[in-house]
Amino acid sequence: MRNSDSSNAAIPPKTRVAAVTVIRFAEMIPNWSDYHESGGEGNHRAIYRYIGDVPGTPSRAALPGWDFCSGIAMAPPGNGAPLHDHRDEEVFMVWEGEFEIFWEDPESKDRKSVVLGLYDAIRIHPGIMRGFKNVGDTEGFLYFIHGQGAYEYPVYHESLREGLPEGVRTEPHGNGRPVDPATQIVRYEECEMNFQVYHETGLPEGVRGIRRYAGAVGGEREGAGPPPSLEDGEVAFVINENRCGSGAPLHDHPFEEMFIPLEGRWAVFWLDARGEYHQAILDPWDACWVPPGVQRGFRNAGREWGKLHVIQGQPGAPPPEYHRDYSELKEI
Repeated sequence: MRNSDSSNAAIPPKTRVAAVTVIRFAEMIPNWSDYHESGGEGNHRAIYRYIGDVPGTPSRAALPGWDFCSGIAMAPPGNGAPLHDHRDEEVFMVWEGEFEIFWEDPESKDRKSVVLGLYDAIRIHPGIMRGFKNVGDTEGFLYFIHGQGAYEYPVYHESLREGLPEGVRTEPHGNGRPVDPATQIVRYEECEMNFQVYHETGLPEGVRGIRRYAGAVGGEREGAGPPPSLEDGEVAFVINENRCGSGAPLHDHPFEEMFIPLEGRWAVFWLDARGEYHQAILDPWDACWVPPGVQRGFRNAGREWGKLHVIQGQPGAPPPEYHRDYSELKEI
């Protein structure tokens, strides 16, 4: 895990490439034929894309990918995706149902697997052929994140290349010995909540627990409380949990960030270039994407504890730039 230091603190905000964007799950258009094998027995799945599209297919995502891309795969029982590889890290997290994530050992060619339940996750590095299957009795929803925004057609296992689009890559990705996926599993119940990363979490309106799945989150008190389950990779992601009315105040990061409610209703708010306040109420699986250079925050808008998934396009970054001065809290 990288700690915030002077070299990270010098990272400038990237060029603002889009305005704050709210994505409604109910308005996302599923695609059942993104890939050449999608119609095959056992491969039926619908892909809902928040960010990033497959080259050569009709654009369905709300935004192109810059730092990362993400979406949801809905698979009927017994269906999923066959063995494939990507040039970037890929994360799977179960949002509904049970999924078997399987992979091929690049040296022995042995097939290995793990079954994930609700909010369990696994990170898979380039150079590993991987796939997934819904092993539940009803439709399942598997969330995914790619560690780079420029999505490319997957590299398929040699047994699955009939009908590939012309010109797509067939050589596996990765340099050196790939990281064993068995070491990259995060069980929701084993990912402890950290209530101490930020100074302002000591205020009643700021109290929140952060289940830190992967990567440092640029907190001012990095090292306090439970560490991330997985060290830095291409993105950082967490599940934030807190009571009604509390959350994170206005702040900015030098990278893009996305908020997706998993349980409950959440308010995401931000300031525009003129300093005017805006707010959107998000229901489960809606999303709000925010570029660098924008003061943003969130709070639980429901009446019970809720869960908010947060993805940051760069781990190990400097602490947030706050709209309000919280310096007096640093002495506490």
